Amino acid sequence: MQTQQTAFLIFQSQDHYKVLLNHQELTATISGRYRHLAESTNDLPVVGDQVTGVIYDTDYFQIQGHHPRHTLIQRHNSNKQQRIQTLAANVATIFIVTSANQEFSEARLQRYLTMAWDSGATPVIVLSKTDLVSHSELTTFLDAIARVTFDSVPVITTDQTTSNVVAAFKSYLIADQWVTFVGSSGVGKSTLINQLIKEPSILTSGIRADDDKGRHTTTNRQAYQTASGAFIVDTPGMRELGMTSSMSKALKTVFTDIETLAQDCRFKDCQHQSEPGCAVRAAIDAGSLMPERLADFNKLAIEADYSQLSAREVEQAKVKRLMGSLKTRPTKQN
Repeated sequence: MQTQQTAFLIFQSQDHYKVLLNHQELTATISGRYRHLAESTNDLPVVGDQVTGVIYDTDYFQIQGHHPRHTLIQRHNSNKQQRIQTLAANVATIFIVTSANQEFSEARLQRYLTMAWDSGATPVIVLSKTDLVSHSELTTFLDAIARVTFDSVPVITTDQTTSNVVAAFKSYLIADQWVTFVGSSGVGKSTLINQLIKEPSILTSGIRADDDKGRHTTTNRQAYQTASGAFIVDTPGMRELGMTSSMSKALKTVFTDIETLAQDCRFKDCQHQSEPGCAVRAAIDAGSLMPERLADFNKLAIEADYSQLSAREVEQAKVKRLMGSLKTRPTKQN
């Protein structure tokens, strides 16, 4: 009888897998029973999973299950019939990479932060390509990040000439710790990872002078080990990051200002539209909360609520939400 062993899943590309077992990379497959018992593709192994299985034919590993996950990074892929896509497991830190150019977007940053808090991992924002902007422009980018995070999330700045990138990330790259870099294509994730791993091997392309965007080539999910023994998961650049229904709670962390104000609303189910006694609308009227901030929150909250619904159910929910906001609520008697 073969002895069951535990390995780390370090590579995934569709149905192709690799694991790390006792410092040795092995090509891996999923057992038929494991695949049959999986209720969805999200129950199958992803990079970062501690998987159990057996060795066969000397250098192949059959995956038969995985250990409980401490964290799980997911997104809603709206282009694939409401599909929830799992990106990585057991990641302690998520580095959200955004570049100091026209790619920067506060709205996109809100999405990534929501995904990070929902996963159970700790977010860190990395502002890349800062050598392409002036000091005053850099300050503008940092101020925008502070507005989104309320200075509650660490920020690391990097540029293409930084010689000591390792020092900036050293405190996060602890032996056996798993981290990942996420962001849009071309923001410099692979360039950063190449500077941090033991044997740089990720394909990257140059910067186009007309738009400051890097040509990015990552299509698989793969973990690389650093000299300190940490593991870095490289993921494909994301053109789209949809909300999942589980992210509703994480939104309250990203929009903590609105959540705090909402506690003083007259009605617990206040939609912050036209209800009497709405503390959020009062803050907007007073100028202490930007209306764009509430609009961003509502957009993501609605998307999270609708993520698991069919197209017909989405339309019904929209009508219900609209009619609810039009209702005249009774005013409390003093």
